[in-house]
Amino acid sequence: MPTRTAWVKKPYHTKGLDPLGVQAPSINIYTQLLPGITNVTDRARYYSFYPWVVWAYNQADSKRTHDDFILWLRRADCLFTLVAIRHRITQRGDDHLLHDAGLIGTQTLRRVVADLGDDDEIALSDFTTLEEGDANRYFKNPLGGLGQYYLGTLAALGLMGRQGREVGYTNLGVRLAEAMDSSVNRELFAEAIRSDRVNAQILDQLAAFCPCGLSDSVAERNLLLDLFFNRESVYGLDGDVRRDSLRLLFHLISSLVTRDSEGGPAFDQYTFRSACYSGALPDGRPWILPEGLDHARRGWAVYQGNELLSLAAQCVFWVVLRTLEETLPAVHSTEDLTSWFKGTDWVARAVRELDSDTFSSALARVRKELPERGKHDQPAHELSLAEELRLAVAGGETSSYPSVLSLSAQILLSLIARDDHTGDPYEPLAFPGDYFSLYPINLHSLRKHAGTTWRNLPIPEWFGWLADSWGVGAHLRVALRKLRQQSQDTFHVAPTDHGLRVFALPDPTYTSPRFYASVQILQDLGGLDRAVDGSWTKTTALGQELRDQDYG
Repeated sequence: MPTRTAWVKKPYHTKGLDPLGVQAPSINIYTQLLPGITNVTDRARYYSFYPWVVWAYNQADSKRTHDDFILWLRRADCLFTLVAIRHRITQRGDDHLLHDAGLIGTQTLRRVVADLGDDDEIALSDFTTLEEGDANRYFKNPLGGLGQYYLGTLAALGLMGRQGREVGYTNLGVRLAEAMDSSVNRELFAEAIRSDRVNAQILDQLAAFCPCGLSDSVAERNLLLDLFFNRESVYGLDGDVRRDSLRLLFHLISSLVTRDSEGGPAFDQYTFRSACYSGALPDGRPWILPEGLDHARRGWAVYQGNELLSLAAQCVFWVVLRTLEETLPAVHSTEDLTSWFKGTDWVARAVRELDSDTFSSALARVRKELPERGKHDQPAHELSLAEELRLAVAGGETSSYPSVLSLSAQILLSLIARDDHTGDPYEPLAFPGDYFSLYPINLHSLRKHAGTTWRNLPIPEWFGWLADSWGVGAHLRVALRKLRQQSQDTFHVAPTDHGLRVFALPDPTYTSPRFYASVQILQDLGGLDRAVDGSWTKTTALGQELRDQDYG
């Protein structure tokens, strides 16, 4: 029988962003709570600009080939960014949030516009080339920012779509395109694309394309407000949920104590996380919300609860990998790992910090000392513990390992102590029936293990269990699944002939819940005003109207 031999290609190695699978529920939650916005769709005007680009191409008398469309799209993408950068410069300000923040290709194109003299020209083709290795290329994806970031979202919202290589738009997309077209100079924009040359004067004449121009394009902005706030009830429950999350941001900003002469407070995602989870404002006052918005807040509270669980599990894993790398013990299996790790001096010192011998006694102590949920400034509150934990990990010192373990344990114990066992810990969110079988580190399993597996464990045994079942063992299961399903090597630690060896050290982190994209979009729509340095944020009259409107 003939035999054929061949080299087996090594799987593609990638960093792996969720090595324990513990962040997946958080990502699922914020996807449910903010549909139609992602972490990379952070300018409102792209939701009308991209339908307009395709619509405007179809209005022109051109040869209509796929290659010609790609040329048009990439140059339009690039020109849009150039206009916004130039407009910021000519306004003699540094307010990139109004103009060019988050636009496609800014890292490449900002220096080009900054160096543009009155007699200079920019060749768009210098930056829109598809040639590999060209340092001037603004974007690799043939469809630019549309293909890389926005097309899937715009398709889900019913604005655009794709069949094979062809990109098109819907009736809703046409409405947005025509509304934008009424406020911009399509002819000059198209002429610049076809001529492949722009100068400072042309960029200035196209200033209406800048994202800040949305405020003067009334019909376009109204259609975008309809979209994001579901004012015409086109988007059903998803639209209502998105609207309520955006209104929640308005309400929180309005509720914060003013700390700045401009009339607005400092505002960031950690303020949002804390207020949603605790139901209290930073100064300790209860956050009083209308019933519909409190339902939205409770969804975000569940998100933050899963984030606390995720952070604690990641930090235990972080300590395990670092200690493995530093000591290179003869650990050949996860059973060996459990036995070795629970006997380390780091675990012994963490046990002393916890001041408890068993899981049950530690849980009883936390239940006794746990502050009320709204008092999140108290040192023993899980939100305060999480901030202390993040700082300890950021230091990266070996001496911090016992504290990282102790703080992680206290957060897990706090989450358990908060659980009243009266309902689904993920309520009011919904997940498919088999979802958590793929992601076994979750609030359901936390509840289950607290009442069964962990109940009678000594603390060192508990840390050994976490190091294996919610650490290296969990990671190996995740990495093997990705290797089988996606042919990706995402192993951070794996068995070798010399025992378990560490290949990468992932840093514990929160997920990014589309917060900054949402705030930027609200500013683009005219609902927020904020300082470039983040020192203050405030709602505008329009923002207050959107916050308080009765949507029926």
